[in-house]
Amino acid sequence: LLFYYLSQACCMMNLKIKISLFFNYFVFAILLNSSGIAINQVQNNFGVSSKAASWIDPCKDLSIAIMSFLVASFIVRLGYKRAMLIALGVVSATCFTIPNVPSFLAIKLLFVIVGASFALIKMSVYSTIGIITKDSKEHIRFMNFIESFFTVGNFALYFIFSYFIDDAHPESTAWLKSYYLIGGISIVAFLLLLTSNLDESGVQKNETEGSVNFFEMFTLMAKP
Repeated sequence: LLFYYLSQACCMMNLKIKISLFFNYFVFAILLNSSGIAINQVQNNFGVSSKAASWIDPCKDLSIAIMSFLVASFIVRLGYKRAMLIALGVVSATCFTIPNVPSFLAIKLLFVIVGASFALIKMSVYSTIGIITKDSKEHIRFMNFIESFFTVGNFALYFIFSYFIDDAHPESTAWLKSYYLIGGISIVAFLLLLTSNLDESGVQKNETEGSVNFFEMFTLMAKP
């Protein structure tokens, strides 16, 4: 009976973390896949050429690749929960700042930050799933479910941005107010994760091992 109640308590504790992970993926699905909308809007708002606006996508993609490479070797020492909190905190602050500094440069910086933060989120989320699931079946089931939630976010972004875009005035920057809503969702995910307990003791590695792994990553460049 004691074991039963302990297992139920553990499930309830993990439920808050799981909901936070859903919100994590939902927020970043919206932000990452909104690059097409941003490319179109900055041309209308700031008079930039299509060639210049197309740099928004590389800002996102390159920051994901660079951050993934740099952080992969020591994210365990940083801590998955801490990494996700950093990513959510930075993205929340950025989302609330962007509408107040409307510019093409600000939008490019937004996608650099979003890409770098998503690299932290993705590595941490996948690793956290292994901690909070009991067996391989639950792991696969939860992994599929959270990936489907990414698709939900991708679908929802069109409704969110279309609500704020002023079709009658293409030069209007009202669409930037959508980032207030996205920032609010990000804060909810941040608070859920902050108030959750995540035991990472079983996956902690020492600092020496992490340093070796980082240098070993460079040897991959020599491989075809």
